[in-house]
Amino acid sequence: MTSNAVYSSSSSQAFENARKNKLRRYPAPDAGGERLYPLVSPSVSPSFSIGKADSVFAIGSCFARNLEGALHKAGMNVLSRKIELGKIGDDVGAATNFLNKYNASSILNDLKWALDRDSFPGEDIIYSVNDEVYCDPQLGLIRLPYPLADIMDMRARYLDAMAQVAMADVVIITLGYVETWYDKELDLYLNIAPPPRLCAKFPDRFEFRVLGFDDVLQALEDIYTLLKTHRKKPLKMLLTVSPVPLVSTFRDVDVLVANTYSKSVQRAAAETFVAGKQDVDYFPSYEFVTLSNPAICWARGDYRHVSPDVVARIMSNVLVSYAPDFDVPGTYQGAPMTTEATFATARLLIKLGEGDDLAGLFSQNRALFSEQEALLSQIVEALQMAGHVRLAADALEDLVTLAPQKPIMLQRLISLTSRDSEDHDRTRKLLKIHSKRFPGRSDFRTRIEKTLI
Repeated sequence: MTSNAVYSSSSSQAFENARKNKLRRYPAPDAGGERLYPLVSPSVSPSFSIGKADSVFAIGSCFARNLEGALHKAGMNVLSRKIELGKIGDDVGAATNFLNKYNASSILNDLKWALDRDSFPGEDIIYSVNDEVYCDPQLGLIRLPYPLADIMDMRARYLDAMAQVAMADVVIITLGYVETWYDKELDLYLNIAPPPRLCAKFPDRFEFRVLGFDDVLQALEDIYTLLKTHRKKPLKMLLTVSPVPLVSTFRDVDVLVANTYSKSVQRAAAETFVAGKQDVDYFPSYEFVTLSNPAICWARGDYRHVSPDVVARIMSNVLVSYAPDFDVPGTYQGAPMTTEATFATARLLIKLGEGDDLAGLFSQNRALFSEQEALLSQIVEALQMAGHVRLAADALEDLVTLAPQKPIMLQRLISLTSRDSEDHDRTRKLLKIHSKRFPGRSDFRTRIEKTLI
């Protein structure tokens, strides 16, 4: 019987895998639970490495912008942020958002047109809404009140920017949704829905389609072949599935059901696509978010946009796993992480009320936090509430160093240390400092001195 299995092995190899795989069992509260709670951290097995000097190009759903932003902050050369679209680009703003491609077929369209210009349909993909306004559903631009010649100039600039994918050392592709719109006249999948006015004008031209597993897989294979054909550099691709859910659905089903199908079929296609390719890895951004506590996953309070702190942890995992040249001075639960992710982890633990984990994080990374005044203030409050008084005093001490002329900070530190009978020597030393800096506040010192043994 033929098989379409993504992976197969002999029975002996399967048992050998099980014996060696330390992450084989799903976490339980008393066995590996820290991998899920309080903050999830899926493991990856890289097939390639990313050098500090490597360039990156990211394309796909809006979550790809989160990833490239984090890589740019880490100091990498992110080519997909370098887009110059002329006057229209200046007017519209946020040009990198034009790289937001919400389905695998629209990603394929753009890459094909950029790398094989003869395939570009030209003005045919610019739809006239009325005499003075056009729209470009491929770029997500519903309203373009510009002359057609200017739009096509912007379009040529865009394809030039997109062609940089052939020069990038690392290509990141993020799959978004499987709900798509199709132009039957051009035999072309669109990136977003055409305007209702256009659909009303041409009722038989546009069709709503929900992609299946084979559709997504074929688009990925076509993208892979296209990149391999037009690149001189070896390909290093990270494939992800965006955790950002559908904002709404065009199907007559609950959006929760529609979104689950959308993500599931793309996740399954990604697994099949990656199998056997040494230059493509799946990276679990989707799992990072969907397995995490919803209380800390989402920004803007909308259940859709991923928190920048969670993104920082995801990208730290990318750099730790794939980029050995990068500086990762932080640590959490024994694993290295970037400075940004260390700060993000502290904020997330504070939100979750995980004082014990925060105490461990702070004690292991105190030097990193020493310049973060606002964050240190939050850490002090959280550690005090969790009963970690001495660590809270350490954090306060760093705050006093940052703001030596603020008497309230030093007095707060003195008051905190005075409550610990084993820390009174420290209190007395601090009182001497207080006397020198703020001689006129003797009433405070007298009050504290009466409490010391």
